[in-house]
Amino acid sequence: MTNKLKLGLTACLFAGSAAAHHSFAVHYDGERVVTVAGVVEEFRFRNPHGMITLRASEEGGEVVVWKIETNSPNILRRRGWMPESIAAGDEVTIEGFPSRDGSASMRVYRVQFSDGRELIGQRPAAGIER
Repeated sequence: MTNKLKLGLTACLFAGSAAAHHSFAVHYDGERVVTVAGVVEEFRFRNPHGMITLRASEEGGEVVVWKIETNSPNILRRRGWMPESIAAGDEVTIEGFPSRDGSASMRVYRVQFSDGRELIGQRPAAGIER
């Protein structure tokens, strides 16, 4: 097998995995930030992205369960997050980028705790209104 053929086959192997990963902009509106307050049901600190499940009460008393995507654990650790940073039962206010499909999901920007602590996830681009 020639070196050119080996290089070509190697490139083909990695092309599929590179195409499989996507920008958060595909699913979330990076031009807007929404705020939701509620009680954490679950926090998963896993690859490829973490997930916060939040139970929020809307006006009129309707309960909505939000799915809030975070960055990967590697990025979160660099920003001060740990697996125990958020626990079921925590009362939090979360700001994030809403889903483009209108569902109760978002990409996390900031988590604020009732005691004043905060965690930063995906920062908004310069000039984005909050």
